[in-house]
Amino acid sequence: MVLTSIIIIMFSSILQSLLLLTLIFFNSIIISNETLIVKLIVLFVIKIEMESHKKQLGKNGFCVFEKVFNPIDLEQIVKTSLKAVETLTPDQRKNFKSQGSLIQLADYPEFSDLICHQKLMNIFLKLGFSDTRFSSGYIISKPPKAPALFWHQDWWGWEHPISYTDQVAQLFVMIYLQDTTKNNGCLRVVPGSHRNPHFLHDNDKAHTESVSRVEDSQDTLYLSVDEEKPVTVQFGDVVVGDARLLHGAFPNQTYDERTLITLWFHPNYESLPESVQVRIREIFLRKEVDTDPDGANSMSLYDWPQKNRDLVEPLFPLCPEDVEPEAWNRRPKWT
Repeated sequence: MVLTSIIIIMFSSILQSLLLLTLIFFNSIIISNETLIVKLIVLFVIKIEMESHKKQLGKNGFCVFEKVFNPIDLEQIVKTSLKAVETLTPDQRKNFKSQGSLIQLADYPEFSDLICHQKLMNIFLKLGFSDTRFSSGYIISKPPKAPALFWHQDWWGWEHPISYTDQVAQLFVMIYLQDTTKNNGCLRVVPGSHRNPHFLHDNDKAHTESVSRVEDSQDTLYLSVDEEKPVTVQFGDVVVGDARLLHGAFPNQTYDERTLITLWFHPNYESLPESVQVRIREIFLRKEVDTDPDGANSMSLYDWPQKNRDLVEPLFPLCPEDVEPEAWNRRPKWT
């Protein structure tokens, strides 16, 4: 009897163990399937988001990526930017009254980490771009009570047929260092103007010294238009736009500085016409650029300390040596 009892107890224990293992096995399958389903849902959402941003960029000429950077990401950038703004002279503020400032990032190697930041590279991938190169960047900071930034578009290659196609030859990437609304001078755009004519294209004074100095505050380049759209953002958001897009900024009506970083990139670089590549290279080397008047006498990224240069060198725009640069023309010729 004792032996029989022991056998029954052992058999019962084995059955319980087998049952437990069976439950664990099937439960793991359920969990595994649930995990797989969650992963598929996440991938589906990411794909929808990618297509949405890509569609917005193509149709409207810009798109917004929210909460890309956190305070830790931008801590050093904020410090360097504020320090750079503090060095501005009264004459520099006067000459760039509309912009607030145009401080070239090439003068500040501290921006190397930002230029090649993986979060920016991920944005380009989400938009379907590859082989993206960098040409220039600026600290654009509006002081308190500063006027509006004039309407303009930043593409300079309107002589070339590529300018009138869907291909994006140049992107602006704006990284905001504080929450920005209409009250403190947020971006304003004319959606779709990168691919369509607008009466503002007929005003050829954009980027001129008189407009930068706001010598005539009633010029149409400073005034609102019916088609404009304000682009309000938060700290760490990134606005990506086609260089051909008509854009400006509202006045800063507050008593605080409003600062952002603008970076210029060129996606699918190897597919660009050689003459366009040569011109991009000259912009990168700071040769005869209207928004960089002192560039010829200043340093380029080639002059950065080696550790900073090594980070960004894969993004340098190379070009053929025996090709003339694309003609400089900021005014489109719509047909």
